[in-house]
Amino acid sequence: MEHESTDIKGKFKLLFEPRSLAFLGASRDPQKWGFRILANIRIGKFEGKIYPVNPKGGEILGLKVYGSVGEIPETPDLAVIVVPPTSVVDAIKECTNKGIQAGVVITAGFAEIGKEGAKIQHDMVKAAQSGGMILVGPNSFGILNPSSKLHSQMPPIFPYPGPIAVLSQSGNLVATVARMVMAKGFGYSKGISSGNEAVLHSDDYLEYLADDPQTKVILSYIEGFKDGHRFFETAKKVTRKKPVIMLKAGETPAGARAAKSHTASLAGSDTIFEAMCKQAGIARVRNLEEFVNTGLAFLCHPLPQGRRVGIVTAGGGWGVLAADACAKLGLDVISLPDNTLRELDSFLPAWWNRGNPVDLVAGAFGDAMMKSVEVIMRCPVVDGVIMMGLMPAMPADFFHIPTTEEEGKKMREDIIAAAAHIFKEIKELTNTYQKPVVIASDPLFNSARTLAKLTYTLGDMNAVCYSIPQQAAAALANLAQYSEYLKQDNA
Repeated sequence: MEHESTDIKGKFKLLFEPRSLAFLGASRDPQKWGFRILANIRIGKFEGKIYPVNPKGGEILGLKVYGSVGEIPETPDLAVIVVPPTSVVDAIKECTNKGIQAGVVITAGFAEIGKEGAKIQHDMVKAAQSGGMILVGPNSFGILNPSSKLHSQMPPIFPYPGPIAVLSQSGNLVATVARMVMAKGFGYSKGISSGNEAVLHSDDYLEYLADDPQTKVILSYIEGFKDGHRFFETAKKVTRKKPVIMLKAGETPAGARAAKSHTASLAGSDTIFEAMCKQAGIARVRNLEEFVNTGLAFLCHPLPQGRRVGIVTAGGGWGVLAADACAKLGLDVISLPDNTLRELDSFLPAWWNRGNPVDLVAGAFGDAMMKSVEVIMRCPVVDGVIMMGLMPAMPADFFHIPTTEEEGKKMREDIIAAAAHIFKEIKELTNTYQKPVVIASDPLFNSARTLAKLTYTLGDMNAVCYSIPQQAAAALANLAQYSEYLKQDNA
């Protein structure tokens, strides 16, 4: 598509906030996507008009089925297309003849399968351009916008509204990340499976998300670029407004081959991509766990002013691992000044290590943990703090053996409330000193259900607790790198 001459931005509202939609390829067969995706739209409680289209007519899921797009009594804002690949071009022509200007092509079987599919994809693009229609896909999982109750996607997953946008060339990663984000107690602003990107490209979506008030952080999975230069120039503008975290596939020959057959993407040089990320202020990550963890870090913490880090740990081993991880990631585990050491001396046990990490050596509980964190935050040569271990900050009376199930239930509830209070205190310290405190801790419970309840409680507070030292160090390092980029950009 000719990006410089099309009004793409104006049509994105039709994609993500449609008042009505046409569903081409509606089916009565529960084994077909034409049924399942339509069912997801219904289950998601889309509030606009839904017009299923199938030449056989009749009724599906309580909705009247129209024999063609032309029979629909109005011009829908959005078309969701799930017809066979050989019928897609005609379907798009039907839509443009009706005046529909935005569509999602779920159907696969285009450029990703070879020359024959590439020819159909070329004709599809030509038909869309001729009719002034923007298209997501083909070979797309679909799109979702929870705040508008739009769930035109393949799997039945319904994240609640939140600040995280996920832009992915892989559809199943949109669902995977949704589950991971929901498990942390957070929600989606937008979910976009861009697929083969025949018409709309990743840079188009980035431009839209940069100005989307619901989106605070953008997570992007990429396999290759249609126009690397344009993507680079777009990304530089977007990262000035909000963080972009990217996970790129195809860094090995095996991955590059898989990307080619998956979304017809050319993976390109990994070295060049790495350099592009640094110049554009993109936080590049290497796996799904870091992908989500980094996004949550940007949501939950202010940016540090530098790379100097103070570590407070409840145990020596975690402190050593954290120090190693910080050093490898370019963070500076600084030597604490004498006045800071003296202040810590005033309340820590005589046998504490008098260094950084500040190791409580399992000998200080209650107020000592939080006091230590505040002393380190107040230290003028520290830009950010890693706190490891929640148990030492808990009230001492929590540590008893419950004699009844009711006592056990109350103890679990009390521990969740106490953990939430710790994070509340940390947020207050963060606001006071304007420095991030990234927390990692061993699980407080053996029960997965209770641990999930704690995680959700923290998510509701816009807080996150990492599970190992390396995760906390990586989160802080990505925050520091982005802070440096913004300073350089404004210099």
